[in-house]
Amino acid sequence: MRRAFVLLTLCWTLIGSAAPNSAQTPQPNSLDYRAAYERWRRAVDSYPALTEPHWVSTANVPAELRRAVADLLLIGPNLTPLLVEEMRNEKDNFRLYRLMWLLNRVSGIRLFSVGGDENTVAATPRYRDRFIEEWDSKTFLRTTELLEATWTYRDEARRSEVIDPKKLLQIRRYGVFALPFIIEGLEKRDSPELLAAFLIIIGEPELYSYYLEKPTDFLPDRAQKLEYVKSWVGKNERRIEKLEGLPQQIKALTSR
Repeated sequence: MRRAFVLLTLCWTLIGSAAPNSAQTPQPNSLDYRAAYERWRRAVDSYPALTEPHWVSTANVPAELRRAVADLLLIGPNLTPLLVEEMRNEKDNFRLYRLMWLLNRVSGIRLFSVGGDENTVAATPRYRDRFIEEWDSKTFLRTTELLEATWTYRDEARRSEVIDPKKLLQIRRYGVFALPFIIEGLEKRDSPELLAAFLIIIGEPELYSYYLEKPTDFLPDRAQKLEYVKSWVGKNERRIEKLEGLPQQIKALTSR
């Protein structure tokens, strides 16, 4: 029953991905970003008993928080520069940890649980400092170059095998900034790992979890994977327009 439900969800997702660009949801004005973020912060503070991942969820949470999270997801990756400044100035480790969850939710940039630290909250200043240093040095704009030097493709004969999520952390650290690398990679190879990384970066955890176990059940060939990624980019280009350099990189790839 669950298999049938997931496959039906996959079909509807694929249908939705083919919608024309004119169906894009209007973006909030950048002046509203701060107000939306403050609503989320107040909502989270109002329910101290909630823990991760409920801070950034639109299900099974109080209506106030659900609306606040939905507003931030509408902004999407464009919220990243604001979160960078919030993280830069945050002194409280627990609040910093919540910000890292929000960063991961809106832009796919996952900073935590990658270093093997026993206490992730206590380790947040180190994660933050490394992230801010890379952000300030424009490292994220060199994501494709960095991943090309370190990423190892799996042999195509093993495409049907279960995907190890630990292998994807290398890409997930860069979130949406890895989109050009994913597009270029899929132009050359049929890589289930690249599609899996894409699914979790754009915030499709259920599809991602299913795809890790059944990579041949969804978009089985390279052309389908590439079209799916490019379609999402086309529909969501306004949600990344505030990220310096990234829209230009993606436009150069999707227009050729």
